[in-house]
Amino acid sequence: MKLVDTKNTTIRALRHGIAGIGLAACGLLLLSGCGAISLVATTNIPTPLVAKVPVTVALYVPKDFAGYIHKEERWSTDWNIDLGKAQSEGITRLMTAMFDRVVLVESVNAGAQLGGDVRAILEPSVEEYAFVTPRDAGSPFFAVSIKYRVNVYSADGRLADSWGFTGYGTSPSQGLSSSAPLAQATSLAMRDAGAKLAVEFRDQAIVRGLLPDAPQPETQQPATPPAEVPPAAPAEAPPSAPVESASPETEPAKPQTPQSLALIHQI
Repeated sequence: MKLVDTKNTTIRALRHGIAGIGLAACGLLLLSGCGAISLVATTNIPTPLVAKVPVTVALYVPKDFAGYIHKEERWSTDWNIDLGKAQSEGITRLMTAMFDRVVLVESVNAGAQLGGDVRAILEPSVEEYAFVTPRDAGSPFFAVSIKYRVNVYSADGRLADSWGFTGYGTSPSQGLSSSAPLAQATSLAMRDAGAKLAVEFRDQAIVRGLLPDAPQPETQQPATPPAEVPPAAPAEAPPSAPVESASPETEPAKPQTPQSLALIHQI
């Protein structure tokens, strides 16, 4: 009897062991190639600490940007990464922080209908989304790069300039899960791209004359140079005339020496 019980126990243990191995194998197959992996990207882009440009701009978010989904088959796995909602909300928040007023429009030709207040129309697009898995790189990390482009149109809808920038993000792998680390790397890539947009795009647009710079104190400084004129003016010359006509017994009055003025430049 004991021999039979021992045999049955051994059989049950083997069955459980085989089942466990089978589940682990299925998990590895899912990671390496079976099934589909879908995720919706999320990100929280902080408000950039930049000075607002005192103008009104229009923002046109195309449908292919607002509904962008990256689809790719790799290692017999279908990857579907939805970026649309996160990146649309992110760029709207950034533009609102960068400019005094942002007006959402339905096309790049809608600027003329908004009056003369709109200085430019901005149109974002995704040029490329790329990712690398631990299996691709042979390292325990997921890496993501997102290349964006912003087209700048004049108020009448003519293309004035175009600027591209790329965000990068990495995240360590998390066991058999691919969705969580890939979502984290995607979120970081969006944040990186947003930081570049906030800092570099504003300066690029101003340098190229597409947008005016915020008023600076030195723009009002040309009115101060006349303050230097009184000390340098020949108004001190007349006191020298009485010196020549004064009698030898009378000591001529000493002309006062003008004090030097320090120029203060605001930067």
